[in-house]
Amino acid sequence: MKLLLALALLLPQEGPFTDVLSPGTEYDPQIPTLEQAVGHDFDDEVTPPAQVVAYMEALAEAAPDRTHLIHYATSWEGRELVALVIGSSDRMARLDAVAADLRRLADPRGLSQADIDALIAELPVVTALLHGVHGNEISSSGAAMAEAYHLLAATNDPRVEEILGESLVLIDPMQNPDGRARFVFQTRMGRAMEPDSDPLSAEHDEPWPGGRVNHYLFDLNRDWFLQSQPESRGRVAMALTYMPHVMVDLHEMGGNSTYYFPPPAVPGNPWTTEAQNTSLDMFGRANASAFDGRGFAYFIREVFDSFYPGYGASWPLSHGAIGQTFEQASARGLVLRRNDGTDLTYGDGVLHHFTAAITTAHTAARNRDNLLREFVEFRRSAVALGESGAREYVLHSPHDPGLAARLARTLARNGIEVLRANEPVNVAGRTLPAQTTYIVPLAQPAGRLVRNLLDPNTPMDQDFVQLQIERRANRQPDQIYDVTAWSMPLLWDVEMHVADRPTGAAASPVSADETPMGALTLPPAQVGYLLPWGSTTAAVVAEAARAGILVRTVGGAFALGGREYGIGTALVRTADNGEELGAVLGSIVARHGAEAVPVNSAYVESGTSLGSNRTRAIREPRVMLLYDRPGSTYSTGWARYVLERRYGQRVTAVRASSLGRAKLAEYDVIVLPSGNYASAIDAGLVGRLRSWMRNGGTLITMAESTRWASHEDVGLLETTPELRGGAPASAEDEGRGADEAPQQPIDYLEAIAPEQEPPEQTPGAILNVDLDPEHWLSAGTDGRVGALVEGTRIFSPMTLDNGQNVGVYAPEESLRASGIVWDEASPQLANKPYLIHQPVGRGRLVAFAEDPNYRAYAEATQLLFINAVLLGSAR
Repeated sequence: MKLLLALALLLPQEGPFTDVLSPGTEYDPQIPTLEQAVGHDFDDEVTPPAQVVAYMEALAEAAPDRTHLIHYATSWEGRELVALVIGSSDRMARLDAVAADLRRLADPRGLSQADIDALIAELPVVTALLHGVHGNEISSSGAAMAEAYHLLAATNDPRVEEILGESLVLIDPMQNPDGRARFVFQTRMGRAMEPDSDPLSAEHDEPWPGGRVNHYLFDLNRDWFLQSQPESRGRVAMALTYMPHVMVDLHEMGGNSTYYFPPPAVPGNPWTTEAQNTSLDMFGRANASAFDGRGFAYFIREVFDSFYPGYGASWPLSHGAIGQTFEQASARGLVLRRNDGTDLTYGDGVLHHFTAAITTAHTAARNRDNLLREFVEFRRSAVALGESGAREYVLHSPHDPGLAARLARTLARNGIEVLRANEPVNVAGRTLPAQTTYIVPLAQPAGRLVRNLLDPNTPMDQDFVQLQIERRANRQPDQIYDVTAWSMPLLWDVEMHVADRPTGAAASPVSADETPMGALTLPPAQVGYLLPWGSTTAAVVAEAARAGILVRTVGGAFALGGREYGIGTALVRTADNGEELGAVLGSIVARHGAEAVPVNSAYVESGTSLGSNRTRAIREPRVMLLYDRPGSTYSTGWARYVLERRYGQRVTAVRASSLGRAKLAEYDVIVLPSGNYASAIDAGLVGRLRSWMRNGGTLITMAESTRWASHEDVGLLETTPELRGGAPASAEDEGRGADEAPQQPIDYLEAIAPEQEPPEQTPGAILNVDLDPEHWLSAGTDGRVGALVEGTRIFSPMTLDNGQNVGVYAPEESLRASGIVWDEASPQLANKPYLIHQPVGRGRLVAFAEDPNYRAYAEATQLLFINAVLLGSAR
């Protein structure tokens, strides 16, 4: 690299686009331009991921005294994610000590005001500029490289001097390298002899799944608190190391837009403070001044809100930073002809993002002292808030302890203090056991994030909600940008108890990176080992089956050895497996933190016998996941991730267009992600699927694929999607006869209502679902789970002669667990099926009304999904 860089520096320096970036700025020739490093200028080409990393490495090599390059994660496809920290040479020489002091400042407990003042006097403001979380939002990564070059090479820019003197700037150039690689490949493959501005040209028209998403087709801008993906987990860990005071997430939007920066749209998150809102306005005004001065169009407030705490702008707000979203109109290539006839270029996007990013870094530097003091006050007031009301949240899951442990680790990865109880905990009139009970103090610097993630409900601005009610009455779409509920205990089926005073239980901190621990060899057992069913047991069974261990599932509840076991309990018989069972199974159990109970007698005290015909063998199922159009990109990715990474179940992804060539008999389970498969599965294929189920196959549908399966012309699922009011969607509109003319005067809103309308839209709420505890699909639950509901899907209950409604939405009075459910929707949703089991010969169809794998953070319904895969194939 050093030799190549030395040769590159001998070339004449290209400077036209740097002149456009910052007119009049002179640059140090010892700092390589992008063209010198990779062969094209900042505006010439959409830089591939490897070249983005190479350029950041070249900058770090050229200015080692002012930079620190962080390799913070590796993507699923093996690409490096890096961030470049830039600061003054003095500060960078003691970067580790500076980072430690930044973390000290972020926890004001135990610091005197004199301590705080001393830290603020010495510490920089940290501005984190994050780019390209969606891989096809291309110009931000170009801007990131230009920002880094400008901060290191500019020699006569007083703004840069102030930025380096007062701040650290952390530049993450590419948050989603896998998606960007996909986009670059596709746009170059479709590119014409010269860039084509036609929006319909192949270079602008991405094939499925597009470059927005990562390898597992996740929207990484919704993954900040769950951190299911390595890109998110590494980025959050980096943020918690440097505790930025200003964090900006730079995006792209539709090409016919202009540029967006905060203040954000309503509703804001209720845990955002007025001081943060004031700072957001300050940054907005600074960017407005810069854009006005250069003649760039922009807008504020109209679209992007900060209500959901899982964005790259809202998660930092929950920690006390000034989190911001920037959106640039996208050329989705090198040049795009817009609806008004003007051309938008890739270089335009780079220039606009560069301008906003440098302006923001300079504004932060100029306001260093005030921003640090506001940050400290946010963190200090969070502690005080936790001391004034409820004092601790206590988490426990009696039916699935592994989920409570997983939730505790996830919270710790978010920078939240979590304690594992080392002795029984007394709370809310109950005594909860040691080791499987977790305590989350509210009096901590991250207390507002605790409330955001764990509270059953996060209230939305009531004036905004009222406006949406009025819009809906006039048949206008609501302005709700994302989901209205995300409470982790509700979606994970983990009990949360509120303690109004500290429990006083002895407890130990939960580490963000700890792994389950346990014995590597199980004690000998004459009969075998019982594993109570739940999320951890499901993962154990998937791995054990893959390793060739024969596992059985008990098809009913029973009591043995003075202990009650639920339906689905896994039984691993000693006689079924080899002599090394204790060691092999023990390692798997320890790896997942599961429980395995040695059994020396199979004589049950009550319930289903272990040798009953209701006890079935589980062998590794052969699973097909339908892939590609017409399936939903997100739903497909979520399902594949849950199968492969969450539960370790191997799966074959088959493109929908190739389903007709598949030998269905080679698969035990076929998963249809959400989507209307009418264009991919014709009547002949429907017949083959029906025959395959009769021979023992398990077909799983969800959300829109369930709606498709229930259509009259498909006829796979014996239920009916409903219209508004409950009429079946297949009913013909016979019109209104002359003798049925409405009374005068008319009700205007009723008069404009369509004759046939879908049910009321539910905007991402958590609804209670009641499960049949005696059905194997509900194994591992306590009979009620929270399900994320988003859309207009409502199905009529299945009659008993066709199947069973295993899970139904709760009665209206207890339907809503969290979020917004419109008054008109509740009566129609209540008591309607969420989960249906329809026997078909020796096989079955398992249908979910919604996507059980939503964003991979609906752990309770994901368990229902893996039950359908593992236990369904065992039937």
